[in-house]
Amino acid sequence: MEKKSRDNLTGSLKAVTKIKFHEQIVEQVQALIEKGGLKHGDQLPAERELASIFKVSRHSVREAIRVLEQKRILKSRPGSGTFIILENESSVVESLANAILREKNTLSEIFQFRDLLEPQIAGLAARNAKTKDILALEDLLEKQQKELDNTRASKVLDEKFHLALARATGNSVLLQVVELFGNILLKSRHESSRSLHRNQLSVKGHKKILNAINDGDSKAAANLMAGHLQVIRDLVISSNPHKKDQEPSK
Repeated sequence: MEKKSRDNLTGSLKAVTKIKFHEQIVEQVQALIEKGGLKHGDQLPAERELASIFKVSRHSVREAIRVLEQKRILKSRPGSGTFIILENESSVVESLANAILREKNTLSEIFQFRDLLEPQIAGLAARNAKTKDILALEDLLEKQQKELDNTRASKVLDEKFHLALARATGNSVLLQVVELFGNILLKSRHESSRSLHRNQLSVKGHKKILNAINDGDSKAAANLMAGHLQVIRDLVISSNPHKKDQEPSK
């Protein structure tokens, strides 16, 4: 009987192998998310830094990132970095974004939505922004100032600035709203609708908002964002011959 049991075990069990490095990285990242140490929108350190932290090769880090992307936990954005995405938390937000897209996509309706959302984001950013958030916003603003004559770059940097504001709130739901709503706007954001004057107004408004956030003045940040949206709205509508049929390109 004992021999039979031994034979069964011998035929079923396999030699114990050391867990692969990239699997350990995956487990650690997932564990950190479960504990709340990482949340939607958080950016991971660069590949080289992660390799140093985990004491592994960059190949192992790349493999771990690949696995986590397949699990829809990470998303790599060229030129920006690798970010945590928790898609199971975004279904309600995504439904909202899709509803906005399905409804009448007029300028006034888009701006009404932004009027409700973005001043609150600016105000919350003023209360919660960390040093790294301020530095990221300052860097984007500096780049905007250098690219005033570049319509394509201005459009992209404008989008990134508002996304960085949402990230600075520390609220993952708000960040998801801006990410999804921004993608909707991006579909109809034509470079031809931008101008040097408009880019200058955008930079001017962003600079005032950033100053208020840097001062921790939530009320001023919200009011300045509301005023900024009004300025852009007036400019877009006054220069748009099909006011009711197009979306803002900010």
